[in-house]
Parts: sequence; C-alpha cells; structure tokens
Amino acid sequence: MLSNKLIRWIVVMICILSVYGCARKPAAQQEPTKTTAEYKAEADKQINEQNASQELAKLEQEVAADANQP
Repeated sequence: MLSNKLIRWIVVMICILSVYGCARKPAAQQEPTKTTAEYKAEADKQINEQNASQELAKLEQEVAADANQP
C-alpha cells in the first residue's frame, strides 16, 4: 500500500516536472529586414553614373559564381 502511494507520487512529480520544470527559452530576436525602399536608397548611394558599369560587372560575376555552384 505504501509502495503504491510512493509510486503514484513519483509519477505525479515526474509529470509536473516535465511540464513545468523546463526553463522557457526567450524567443530569438530576429534581425530587422530591409524594405524595398531601403534597398533602393542604399543602391542609389552606392551606384552612380561613374561606377554603374563596374557595379554591373560585379553583379554579373556574382550571378555567374552562384550559377556555377552545385
């Protein structure tokens, strides 16, 4: 009789600890994503008439490199 009560209490405690005993991890903070307007403003600052052809060549190289990766 005593062993049944002891076993029940152990099972109840294990259930309670499994539900409430685990520490809750805070949600990972996400990095804010840029909007289209922010990307456009950044591109307008970086690309001008003098370096447009160079920037285009860089982009073409990046695309070609990405296309060649398996």
